[in-house]
Amino acid sequence: MTKIRMVPALLMVAALGACDEDLLDVLPQDEIAEDIAIVDEETAEAALMGVYSSFQSDFLYGGDYVIWTDLLSDDVEHTGTFGSYGQGDLINVPADNFVVEGMWTTTYEGINRANTVIQTVPAVDGIDAGAVDKIVGEAYALRALHYFDLVRAYGGVPVVLTPPASLDDIEELAQATRASAAEVWAQIEADLAEAKSRLAAAGVSNDERVRVTPGFVDALLAKAHLYQEDWAAAETAALAVVNSGDYDLAGAYGDLFEADGAPTAEDIFRIEFIATDANVFGYYYQFEGRFEVGATQEIYTAYDQATDARWAYSFDETRSDGIEVVKYPTTVGTEDFHVIRYAEVLLILAEAHAQQNELPEAVGYLNMVRTRAGLTGYDLATDLGGSQAQVLDAIYLERRLELAFEGERWFDLVRTDRAAAELGAAFSAHEA
Repeated sequence: MTKIRMVPALLMVAALGACDEDLLDVLPQDEIAEDIAIVDEETAEAALMGVYSSFQSDFLYGGDYVIWTDLLSDDVEHTGTFGSYGQGDLINVPADNFVVEGMWTTTYEGINRANTVIQTVPAVDGIDAGAVDKIVGEAYALRALHYFDLVRAYGGVPVVLTPPASLDDIEELAQATRASAAEVWAQIEADLAEAKSRLAAAGVSNDERVRVTPGFVDALLAKAHLYQEDWAAAETAALAVVNSGDYDLAGAYGDLFEADGAPTAEDIFRIEFIATDANVFGYYYQFEGRFEVGATQEIYTAYDQATDARWAYSFDETRSDGIEVVKYPTTVGTEDFHVIRYAEVLLILAEAHAQQNELPEAVGYLNMVRTRAGLTGYDLATDLGGSQAQVLDAIYLERRLELAFEGERWFDLVRTDRAAAELGAAFSAHEA
């Protein structure tokens, strides 16, 4: 067996190897009790902002969760000196890997913050019912997002739904058992259903791009169903996003990745970064920074460089020690991170239709993404042979090109059972 097949298990072992200690670390043993700290709408909103800020961590959407998982794929390679990154690139993950431990611990910190909001805010006197529904609904959706990132990285994980109220609770949570992946997916779906209900009750629209909205809830639900291969449900949830009429593809691909660029109609949910709360993408990817990671030759040559607009916005120069990625154009880290955008929803629809052998519909959604990039749309018969397999391959390729360096490639390879086939040649030396 190759180490490629072992990676999900290795991630799980690395995380659970320090599980007891890490879960203890994330629980507030000496902080103000939540029922004292959250006393009105202002403090409830502040607590919710703490849930959002958990995603800004360098271990999560501020860098590592995206970069490190891409290192496991064939799109990114280690070009620097960070040992933890080198272990990811080599598919050799020990239990004390700094990044894996950090991703695990920081995610449970975020979950604990969400749990505090969910449990405490409804019991606070004097907060308008609509405000309660909005704040708690957002917390449910953010908890679902944290568990989504856990289950696709580690498989089954401990499901923790309440904050600790005593030292006994802390000790009990430190011994939390691992739920099955199916149980984690069920919790994600339940959280999203509760979020959708509460956001609807609060009258929340899809106007926001850096806060949870009904559109984001539907988009994340569609993605969750895609990972579970529930194609009809994925189609239904993704169609809810499309039929809302609140989203569209950005006019130009580059509009999405301008330094300090404003959100576009394509953004469904993005995490904000500013100079004082920055991400590490540009600093790690660019020659002017650390150049800790670079693009592989495989992804560099996968684009049609003459016509695909995405190529120019993904790469800059090459040199002997690697290929520079410029999708995040500054080294100061002020670009927002796209959690999910409309192009991915269209590709989810394409894949869901293709898996149900509804090929004309699949190609239609696929071509919407291709033509925005400046490419000619596929003809189902002449270009794809009317074949379900060829349509799916075209969709997988489009996901790779459209979402490169956004933390999706490795997970796509794993969920579609293509990791060994796609990575075998690149990592043939790594035998277990």
